[in-house]
Amino acid sequence: MPPSSANADAIARVRADLGAIASSTDARRLRGKSRDRFAESPMLREVLRGRNAEIFIAPRTKDELAVAVGACARARVPITVRGAGSGQFGQGVPLSGGAVIDVAAITGIVDWADKSRALPTSVRARTGTIVSDIDAHLRRSGWELRMHPSSAQHATIGGYIAGGHAGVGSCQWGILRDTGNITAIEVMTVEEQPRLVELRGAAVTAVQHAFGANGIITEVELPVAPAWEWHELVVSFPTFEQALRFSVDLGNSDGLLTKVISPQAHPLPRYLPELADLVPDGDSMVLALVAVQSVPNVVDLIAATGGTLRYRCREGKGCYGSPLYEFTWGHSLSRYQRHNPELVGLMGLFPPDRLYQSLAAVHRDCADLGPLKVELKRVGGRLSAQGSPIIDFVSKAHLERATERLEALGVSVANPHTPLLGAGGMKPWGANEAALKREMDPFALLAQGKVEPESSLALATGLPNRGWTY
Repeated sequence: MPPSSANADAIARVRADLGAIASSTDARRLRGKSRDRFAESPMLREVLRGRNAEIFIAPRTKDELAVAVGACARARVPITVRGAGSGQFGQGVPLSGGAVIDVAAITGIVDWADKSRALPTSVRARTGTIVSDIDAHLRRSGWELRMHPSSAQHATIGGYIAGGHAGVGSCQWGILRDTGNITAIEVMTVEEQPRLVELRGAAVTAVQHAFGANGIITEVELPVAPAWEWHELVVSFPTFEQALRFSVDLGNSDGLLTKVISPQAHPLPRYLPELADLVPDGDSMVLALVAVQSVPNVVDLIAATGGTLRYRCREGKGCYGSPLYEFTWGHSLSRYQRHNPELVGLMGLFPPDRLYQSLAAVHRDCADLGPLKVELKRVGGRLSAQGSPIIDFVSKAHLERATERLEALGVSVANPHTPLLGAGGMKPWGANEAALKREMDPFALLAQGKVEPESSLALATGLPNRGWTY
């Protein structure tokens, strides 16, 4: 839909203020830059199709970003910030038109060592830096990021912090919002003269997983950990209950170093042709990333729980052509959809105090919904799991019933089929978040419609989920 004359005038004023900063109003370019991976959700395919920006802006530095943001603020043009476009919930889709500001060119590691200490404690990078590039830089000196998304080879660090919540390493270190997993975030205000504000300590949680609604992330500082030699393991089990028993026992073995623990029920291995030949037909599997010194103990645990180690290699060296973590977390769904494009999931968070029993109950009582796939992670220091049955999408009503069934079994469900923060249920939006938005975004231009949703979107994408309550 073309912009109204008032919007066209505002966009023209923005372009005039940009000077030499790259921008475009080409319709094809706008369509491409107004999308992320939301099409993986049949519900989002319907409601987000055709929602495009009116101008695309690509600053190369923080100074250029400030010029672009100031221009939008003066013209009162809504802003959606874009990194690599690897989000799955419509975070990168402009619901109110306006400007998409692409920060992917604002890259580089600013610093990664506390010079007052003998050992490094953190790494700091600009928002558009690819996550795997940061990790590769650290590993040359024997360090690594604590966690990263399964899309690390494409995702920007700012996008991961603004839209992510956990990932590879969360079975050891917890989720992003757990205390200590983000050292600092620098954000830019959306004002006529933008400012940079440094957030540290508990303040960082207001910006994390806020879809860019209360500040434009410009730099991120994260703690580092020793880089072990990680090995990828593909393990098969005759029954999924055995796979779950092994996974929970491994996750609870505090002396073992792990980065990924992902049990996937039969027939999910058959949906992954790169792995299918490694797992006997009829078996379930666990994909794991384990430090080399822990492998002998893990092999013992595999045998004790009735499994078979089918494949082992150093990280990233597998016969399946990709890092093993790309068959887990959010990446796994895109791979399942090559088998059937209508496969979807929910984001169930399983209760830590009865983790194995809860997982086994969902596998048993919800088998008609589809095979169960989860990743183990820590939340607030306790071992939990995130995932759901992999469901062949029929209708929104079908997902509503699936949500109700999971929650009746004690699973807290978040909704990955909505671009709205409140409806999603992964992000608490309270007084701190709202106050920061008023300070950082006084004209309410950022991520319009994602905090105070349109009623039509809320109706079209809402599920009866209560969100993550622990």
